[in-house]
Amino acid sequence: MTIGYTFSGGMAPEAPGLELYERYPAMRDWIDQVVDWTGIGVDRLLTEDFSGYFYSDDSRCDSDVRFVAEIRQAAYSIGIADVLTDMGIRPDAIAGSSIGLMIGASLAGAIGRRELLELLRHRTSLPLAPEGEPARAVAVAALSGPDDLERYVGDHRRDVYLAAEIGEFIDGGRTMYMFSGYLDALRELAAAEPEGQVNVITSLGGAHSPLEQFLYDLREPFINEMTFRDPEVALYSALDGRRLVTAEDVRSDFLLNTVRTTYMSNVTKGLAGHGVELAIVLGVSSPVAMFKFPFPILPVLTAADFEQVGGVIHALGIELKFV
Repeated sequence: MTIGYTFSGGMAPEAPGLELYERYPAMRDWIDQVVDWTGIGVDRLLTEDFSGYFYSDDSRCDSDVRFVAEIRQAAYSIGIADVLTDMGIRPDAIAGSSIGLMIGASLAGAIGRRELLELLRHRTSLPLAPEGEPARAVAVAALSGPDDLERYVGDHRRDVYLAAEIGEFIDGGRTMYMFSGYLDALRELAAAEPEGQVNVITSLGGAHSPLEQFLYDLREPFINEMTFRDPEVALYSALDGRRLVTAEDVRSDFLLNTVRTTYMSNVTKGLAGHGVELAIVLGVSSPVAMFKFPFPILPVLTAADFEQVGGVIHALGIELKFV
């Protein structure tokens, strides 16, 4: 049986806590390495809650908070993978959306771990909008179908773009989407819909849209200086579902991720096409259990999750690869 790993995008404002750090040597060793490389203390990395910054309508996260939140997302996910490795569990395929693809690329051997952290430092040091231009933002909404989506994006809304397809709810009928655009345009969109239908997040700037071309241009020189390698584990893109085979494939995906829509359906398409029969969802992520997948999924975030991993894998007839 084939195991896949999948990683979500975004940052991690909520603190995961010290449980895994204190319980598993592999997590502790890795987090201590992250602390040494980044200068972020263990308590700040694992216990400080940034929710007030992220979800306040009036605040913007400064670059330091965004840096810690992105490092947390990457570090905790990689640490969980290290604990799974100690248990004899390794992925046959990896896929991820946005920063999740970058985390996956590191675990697939396409970029070094320290280089990933330095990329996140660079990403979060950049401005959220060009000087003198309107503020960007993102918004999320659960829509019932393509007709709803057409009301949100298109020629009639030139300043709003589909940033991400987050997932189809398991009970059917609705899909969660993220939109990106100018803040005023997103607020106008939200005001035209029933209260609570569209939730605008003002603190993080935009994402995955042509309005982010300025970030593409700022990131490109840094990414071009990074060392990319051909992935050692099958790696699939959320941009189009294709397998990233070469170092250049990975480099290009890192850049295009800035200005193009990401699709969870492409993540699942890539993994399913590889023959994945169980997907382990690693890290501080969205509540993926509410979304539909074409194969069983197993979110792993807590010690209790690790305690059930072995039983689930045994029940599915997977032979662990101890080395």
